[in-house]
Amino acid sequence: MTFIRLPTDARVALLEYVWHMRGSGWRWRHTFSWQNALFDLLPAFALLIVGLADALFGTLSVPIGTAPSTTAVLPTALACVALVFRRRRPTLTLVVVVLALVIPPLLTPTSLVYWGEYVPWMVAMYSCARHQQRLVALACVVIGAAAMAVLSINYADIRDPASLIYNSVLLAAAWLLGLFARSWAEYRERVIRADVERTAAEDRARRAERARIARELHDVIAHTITVIVMQAGGARLASASDPTIAATTLARIESLGRESLAELRSLLPLLRVDEDETPSGPQPTLADVSGLCERMRELGLPVTLVQDGAADGVPLGLQLTGYRVVQEGLTNVMKHAGRVQTSVLVRCSGSPSLLTIEVSSGAPAGKPALVGAGRGLAGLEERVRLAGGTFNAHPSVDNGFLLRVELPLTREFA
Repeated sequence: MTFIRLPTDARVALLEYVWHMRGSGWRWRHTFSWQNALFDLLPAFALLIVGLADALFGTLSVPIGTAPSTTAVLPTALACVALVFRRRRPTLTLVVVVLALVIPPLLTPTSLVYWGEYVPWMVAMYSCARHQQRLVALACVVIGAAAMAVLSINYADIRDPASLIYNSVLLAAAWLLGLFARSWAEYRERVIRADVERTAAEDRARRAERARIARELHDVIAHTITVIVMQAGGARLASASDPTIAATTLARIESLGRESLAELRSLLPLLRVDEDETPSGPQPTLADVSGLCERMRELGLPVTLVQDGAADGVPLGLQLTGYRVVQEGLTNVMKHAGRVQTSVLVRCSGSPSLLTIEVSSGAPAGKPALVGAGRGLAGLEERVRLAGGTFNAHPSVDNGFLLRVELPLTREFA
């Protein structure tokens, strides 16, 4: 069954409303509001007016019994007033209504009126089935049957088989209608809850995807801008003495900018993707690490790459994470240490099955070339943690810096 789709906040509010409106919900039954009070008072007041008119004038139904219909005024008032509590105390309401019908004929001749006493009895039976648990609702059937038996003793008209069957069927129909209303409310609650939980899961997935895209953009932009700034500075210094070196450096900057622009174009569609679309685009893998190291060598960073084991069995999500680890590590070396000897280790073997990545650099050649905000390693650590891996970044014994990441190959990272 398809329901009208509402905004997430509206669906959550509706779920909370349905939850508090449950008949078995103790919290709702003890929560006062003017809306709930009016919802309880108006039906009881309407039946009280109709029931008193029936008892006083006897024109709406034929009274049962030999006494005047006016003798039913007090039982009618008591039964109708009790309906105010039909949702908060349905069992107590039924007991009060039944006693209002059964006790007066035992004490003095009293008539029964349909609208003032029997209709409130049906409403009370409905409320018990609607707002009580199954076992309590069944107990209310026993109470109703006992009341019908007592009334059949006091009133000959009710003892008539046709009348007894007719009245019993009406009470049973009201009780069954209450059961149906309760089952429908529970089903509606399950549907709304499932819809809200699904919406919340989709929202969490979107948030995770936005966070992943933010990390991707940071890795691409931080690496590109760092290298471009350093190369542009070198080109500016070399332009006065050797224009050829400056031209070569500018060509490298252009090539790096084109590559980064292509990578950004593969990420930007993810920000505009619709819910029913599946984004696709080439993402870097471990096979691209060698090209990354080669570009860094061209930019003046002496990088030694050691690859141990084939990356074919590594999930693509982990390959992208591994590539970003190497990229962030080399970017940090260029940014904070300068053109120092750097080694990169990518190991896809071992027991247990781990993808191990190490980026180690020597002591800084001078002052940091650029000052960062420190968010690169923090974002990288978050990415590694989400993949179920371990992250270590600390100074090495030779005053250099070591970045070591271990990712389990047994877990796919999306």
